[in-house]
Amino acid sequence: MERSTLKIKANTDNVVKFLYDTPIEGTNSYGMYHLYAFEHGGEETGLFATDALHEKLRNFVKGDSINIRKEEYEAGKFGWNVVPEEGTPIRNTPPPPSVSGSYKATTTDDRTKDIHRQVCLKLAVQSMGVCEELNYGEVKDRMESLLNVLDGKKIPEKKEDLPF
Repeated sequence: MERSTLKIKANTDNVVKFLYDTPIEGTNSYGMYHLYAFEHGGEETGLFATDALHEKLRNFVKGDSINIRKEEYEAGKFGWNVVPEEGTPIRNTPPPPSVSGSYKATTTDDRTKDIHRQVCLKLAVQSMGVCEELNYGEVKDRMESLLNVLDGKKIPEKKEDLPF
């Protein structure tokens, strides 16, 4: 059966349902390819995933529904955002091969944590206003407090009055 090829345009939602557990893989003149089969808009369609997109799709299985977005984060530069639809579990981290039973999928990768730290540092410095000299300890306390809020952690009791 011939199926159409899904072309994902930038900044558009593409809700798809996996038709198989694994993609068809092979090589051609462009190198390695990963061909996924989806149901999209009531029709069967195929998608040739880039290596970056394949890494985000490879742990989903037949019947899973996800939203795929190709987002422009800088002029001419794109990244893939894959969000499971309601009823589909997060499957971004495979279980270690030697561990049996359930596992907890991670949702915040190292890159995201680094971005959070940078934003919290910027906000901590901005919250201090204009001053001659920045106090490292005060900036660090403000940044850690913001990170705790972002991560949903309880702020330690000894910091009764936040520095901002």
